[in-house]
Amino acid sequence: MTIFVSVAAYRDPELVPTVLDCLAKARHPDELRIVVNWQHLGDEDVSAIRDDPRVEILDVDARQSRGACWARAEVLRHYRPADWFLQVDSHTRFAPDWDVRCIAAARATGAAKPVITGYPPMYEPDTEFTGAGVPTRIIMQDWTEDGVPTFNQTVVPDWQARDRPFRARFLAAGFLFAPGSFPLEVPYDPTIYFHGEEITLSVRAFTWGYDLFHPIEVLAWHFYIRQDRPRHWDDHGDSETGRNWFARERASRRRVANMLRYPSKGRLGMGPIRTVAEYSEYAGVDFINRTATADALEGAEPVAPRESAQAHQPALVHL
Repeated sequence: MTIFVSVAAYRDPELVPTVLDCLAKARHPDELRIVVNWQHLGDEDVSAIRDDPRVEILDVDARQSRGACWARAEVLRHYRPADWFLQVDSHTRFAPDWDVRCIAAARATGAAKPVITGYPPMYEPDTEFTGAGVPTRIIMQDWTEDGVPTFNQTVVPDWQARDRPFRARFLAAGFLFAPGSFPLEVPYDPTIYFHGEEITLSVRAFTWGYDLFHPIEVLAWHFYIRQDRPRHWDDHGDSETGRNWFARERASRRRVANMLRYPSKGRLGMGPIRTVAEYSEYAGVDFINRTATADALEGAEPVAPRESAQAHQPALVHL
């Protein structure tokens, strides 16, 4: 089973350890094709992965970067058909046999188009890796002033006793495992800067007929703090050069809010299988009135979505 792995890295010293760990922890590393958007200023050494035939590096001057979603979209321009798709951040550690375990989790859902996703527990590069952590679910937290949902996480209840993944309302962009059709049907919108990435992906995936699930085991770890590490917005504050991050974020939030309130179908819009109204009912969020149900706020497992008549119609994929 082949897996296409997408990694976007912005001036991140954890990039090489992440790619090496991804390969080392896979049971079938030769079935992986890893594409990295390496955004840097010429001060990083990637020689440990540069000549690996399983890794393709997109060499990008960080000053030309347009943000995380743009970087992920650039990776997907190099997508080649694979059985499965994995998207992770460039500061990730992997569980042993993560590849076969992700596939097993996806199959255990019983869904035709499952997405295994969530916020992994934390690791810190400068401390001993213990492998500690528990699987979590994403919960609705609040709304931005633009009407974009914000999220938090809490532990999956009774995860030790479960025999299949926990149905999810929202997905996480930093750990997303899906069938290989996902990058073709739900391509990245490069104009979204930061806030709105996950909710738009959640809705678009759902409307394409994907079912979202959280794993009931820890499949990866994520480095969250990164206090002294460069961030895109730290480098892109110069309005005179057209690289002002705030202008990008402001335009991005307007696009996200309009997409959620006035959805339309299309390559970077919604899919043909389910409607945004069906997603709102499923997830417990109202994009027009900016409200959320108690279940969405508490993270209760949602009821499986009702199949619409369109669910059995063939979908048109735009390459």
